[in-house]
Amino acid sequence: MVEPGFADAGPADLEPGRCALRDVAGRPVLVARDSSGRLHALSGSCSHALLPLDGARLRGGAVMCPHHGARFELATGRPLGPPASAPLETYAVEEAQGRIRVRLA
Repeated sequence: MVEPGFADAGPADLEPGRCALRDVAGRPVLVARDSSGRLHALSGSCSHALLPLDGARLRGGAVMCPHHGARFELATGRPLGPPASAPLETYAVEEAQGRIRVRLA
């Protein structure tokens, strides 16, 4: 069942260990599937320099910004070291009917 308040984030075609920057209701959101297959959704801009996380990579439960190497914990958005000091916003995420859906509010 699709929960109300969730916006479409595209197809659920992410393999474990992969992430992608998606447009969700006009907002950039990084959608990631960790190595165990669990989905995560975080702000699509790095908190360090506000650059898009397009091209980010996952490494053991963390996402790494492609611009300056800032790392953030997938589950919480917490920065794991410099140059970032502020967390990324995280969102509730679900998979339904072959689609990924994110609650932005």
